[in-house]
Amino acid sequence: MKVSVLKCDQYDLELVKAKIEYSLELINCDQLIKQNDRVFIKLNCLGPFDKEAGITTHPVFVQAVIQIVKKYTNNIIVGDNPATKNLIPTMKKNGIYDVLIAEGVEIIDGKKSINIKTENYTLFNAFDVSEEMINVDVMINLPKLKTHSLTYMTGAQKNLFGFIYGLSKAGWHVRASNPLQFGEALNDLYAAILDAYKDKTIIHLCDGILGLEGEGPGISGNPKYANVILASQDAISLDRVAVEVVDLDYDRLFVNRIGNERKLGIGDLGKIEILGDGLDAFTDLQFVAPKNTLSIFGLRLLKIKWLRDIVLEHPHISNNKCIKCGECAKICSSKAMTIEQKSFPKVKKNICIRCWCCSEVCPQDAISKTARPLIGKILLKNRN
Repeated sequence: MKVSVLKCDQYDLELVKAKIEYSLELINCDQLIKQNDRVFIKLNCLGPFDKEAGITTHPVFVQAVIQIVKKYTNNIIVGDNPATKNLIPTMKKNGIYDVLIAEGVEIIDGKKSINIKTENYTLFNAFDVSEEMINVDVMINLPKLKTHSLTYMTGAQKNLFGFIYGLSKAGWHVRASNPLQFGEALNDLYAAILDAYKDKTIIHLCDGILGLEGEGPGISGNPKYANVILASQDAISLDRVAVEVVDLDYDRLFVNRIGNERKLGIGDLGKIEILGDGLDAFTDLQFVAPKNTLSIFGLRLLKIKWLRDIVLEHPHISNNKCIKCGECAKICSSKAMTIEQKSFPKVKKNICIRCWCCSEVCPQDAISKTARPLIGKILLKNRN
């Protein structure tokens, strides 16, 4: 499997277009879009965050992709399913909306669903996803290069979780309530998407010019220029290379490891052909990892719910930052986060599943992880 890795140090439209076009040539995707194909451009629009926060796909990156696709077809739809906000206000905040209006492309609604299934599943064989994202000829997936408090990193594969509409995503955190189960569920979804796109084209283009490190994928993370664009037809291969680009620990990228083990893509670095500038161009780059992430060993140990409750961190609300908007309670699928009118949110630690969705959607960076309990530090020492 081929993965293109190219340096790109600024959001200049013509520069980004040239880099993306070269990326597509390197991975033999420059002729895959046919005249009049219906093309879906899948954004990363986690929430209404400024483009300089490094959280959502940058509008210049989006515009570059649209202009490239227009060389083949004008039948283009663009969008995502934000967790708690409507898509239009989200895109207006991060600057993408103005680009889409200027380019005259269709914005998806996402509310009408279709059920997709797979026989290649571990926990779940069926998913309700946005129909507009399926009934196309080509998907171009535009993830951001970010760390993630639950999944360690989020990239091409995790970005496809956005096929599930709005708050429905939160329900999947309850159905797959520990990290390993959630990792399996993400791979079940990926398998279902691959089946739905059988005989269609999928291209992944990762916007890593400005990325996010630390407690991503939301405002708790810190924007950092990685100056990279990655491209591949295989989400698992792209994410496997991405973790090397930012010099993080592959053992903790459990979603990718599961996908590789299940042969949904290629996660073996030795079997991936890295093209373009390659990894040597990023030897000085290193992202800060999320705090207290777990290896596969630690994750297996913590499949026991009562053990998780006494050894792991829980969300902490900073009353100095909190504006009592209630977004955290709205997204909390386990109902561990509650809020009463004119009051600060409260956390019921015993039912918190530690999906960290509350932190993702908080607009004020008011939710952080507590320190790991002493028993957790002892039990997980040298195992995390």
